[in-house]
Amino acid sequence: MGRRNLKEKNHRQGIGIRQPYDRVLVVCEGSKTEINYFNSLVDSLKLSTVNIQILDIKQTTPDSLFRKAKELSQYAKKEGNFYNKVYCVFDKDGHTKYSETKDNIGQTKGFYAAYSEPCFEYWLLLHYEDTTKPFICFDELRKDKKFRKHFPGYQKNQDIFTERLQDKIETACQNAKNNPHTNINELVEYLQNIKNR
Repeated sequence: MGRRNLKEKNHRQGIGIRQPYDRVLVVCEGSKTEINYFNSLVDSLKLSTVNIQILDIKQTTPDSLFRKAKELSQYAKKEGNFYNKVYCVFDKDGHTKYSETKDNIGQTKGFYAAYSEPCFEYWLLLHYEDTTKPFICFDELRKDKKFRKHFPGYQKNQDIFTERLQDKIETACQNAKNNPHTNINELVEYLQNIKNR
């Protein structure tokens, strides 16, 4: 039976035809922590890496990350492989154009900012603690007793996505909902929703 006939037969019988997953590009600045986290998340969700590309493009500022993400997106589009969504994952880390870049990303169709203030490790803390405490920098967060309790001896660039964090993703997403310091939960929930289609 031909492909078209099979589609017609499935439609008549009420059998749903699975829609293809969105193609998503996730670009992260400098640190391996974010790359390791999102690669492990994609693996745990069993999402196809054909559709989800997570790149550490080693850009040091949110605005240079955004420019590089636009270049990658435009190149993919020219090759006939457009992305449905492009996420730029970055930290505040004292960057002067942080707010401006968040606004610019928000005004660009198909692009989304996934940010943490001051650093990605704030998102990691939300896996265990419901806090809206503002931190100025990573060093201040690292010295916080709640962070040290859950991540003793933590060093940047660790591969920290273990089963203990994986089991706490829902907690982190819930804790982030009313938190002005991060929206990483929106990217995580989007990836989970792709899996559930």
